[in-house]
Amino acid sequence: MATITTIAREAGVSPAVVSRIVNCDASLRVSRATRERVEKIIRKLDYSPHAAARSLRSAKSGMLALVMHNLDNPVNASIVGGAQGAAARLGKCIILGEASKPGECSHVEDLIGGGGVDGLILQGAATEMDRALSRAARRKIPTVLLQSGKSENATLVEFENRNAAWLATSHLIELGHRRIGILDVDKQLEFSRERVAGWKDALLNFGIQPEPSWHGTGGSHFADGARGIENLVGGAEGLTAAVSSNVISGIGALARLADMEIAVPGDFSLVAIHDSELAGYVRPSLTTVRTPLKHMGETAVEEVCSRSGGHARRIAVREPGPSLEIRMSAGPPR
Repeated sequence: MATITTIAREAGVSPAVVSRIVNCDASLRVSRATRERVEKIIRKLDYSPHAAARSLRSAKSGMLALVMHNLDNPVNASIVGGAQGAAARLGKCIILGEASKPGECSHVEDLIGGGGVDGLILQGAATEMDRALSRAARRKIPTVLLQSGKSENATLVEFENRNAAWLATSHLIELGHRRIGILDVDKQLEFSRERVAGWKDALLNFGIQPEPSWHGTGGSHFADGARGIENLVGGAEGLTAAVSSNVISGIGALARLADMEIAVPGDFSLVAIHDSELAGYVRPSLTTVRTPLKHMGETAVEEVCSRSGGHARRIAVREPGPSLEIRMSAGPPR
């Protein structure tokens, strides 16, 4: 039968480190590579500590709350997948909550307020629900915010939003476009503002001065993108391309351009941030910037499991960084 000593010897660490990983010790600081090596050996040797004894020692439920907006949005599936994978490795279960409408995650609020979960991961969207959940969590448990939000006690996990928009815009400039618009997600959200900043950076880097009319809002839904691109094209004379800050709204924009009989990429080019399997199946297929959503989910779970409170910090997921997925929706201007 496998023991902690056996695992420690094979992993090249002390038995105390193995014990603290098994028991999800919030104060343990080891590298991700070390943690993953130990967890791999635990699985290989089929080591299983007495669950009831571990629960009594740690006084933890083994559950984490992941509260997101629009769980039906395919972009969020990658975050959830990464979070669930990391939770399984750490011996935790994920409870999903929907925060888009008041009352839809009251069960999660009750669990947080009553100490029924060991941590909260919250996808911020500047709503009162976010603030209520975050306040409840700060009183009881470690909290990690995804992409947006500020708290003196919550860590923010994000990726290089500015760089993602810079890549999308630079690709269009390199194709020959000089009048390039952007559809942001929501001006209230920090990550959306960062993407707009990356778009401006790329334009200015090539000596192009962006005009106010080139900046529109496309949200994160199909219908939002459709409305956004119609308003953008109608209000900004001479645009030949645009960056959508969200792939789902980008697909909506692509459909509306077809309704408007604007040929893509012949008359207009489009690039979206985030990738999705859907982007490869629309016609024309949509060029995107891949972002590390799965790794964000993993990092958020690892962070919330390793914290026992403390000051806020920012964690930027840089590996893998944003990268272009070139398809058919972007080409040289006529």
